[in-house]
Amino acid sequence: MESIEKAAFQIISSAGDALSMMFEALKLSRNGNFDDAEELIKKSDSLLLEAHKAQTTLIIEESQGNKSEYSILMVHAQDHIMNAMLAKPLISELINLYRMIYQK
Repeated sequence: MESIEKAAFQIISSAGDALSMMFEALKLSRNGNFDDAEELIKKSDSLLLEAHKAQTTLIIEESQGNKSEYSILMVHAQDHIMNAMLAKPLISELINLYRMIYQK
């Protein structure tokens, strides 16, 4: 497997798992389980960081003149990381809203 494919699968796997954990954390917080929700958010942050590092490595390589071919797999990977990065602040806000509801 080529380096670009490995990076794409790393991004897809890490970002996908991070997004799944974020939604699980949201579900837990909806039921008032904020401690476990926060733990999942921390784990998702680590996974999202792994995905971002893989993406950054590819960006650095390309900026140094090492162009890669167009890959639908990489487009898919970028969709995954973008969705996870966008969901993070939204899910965090929803968790905070649930926390406010439970405190009242």
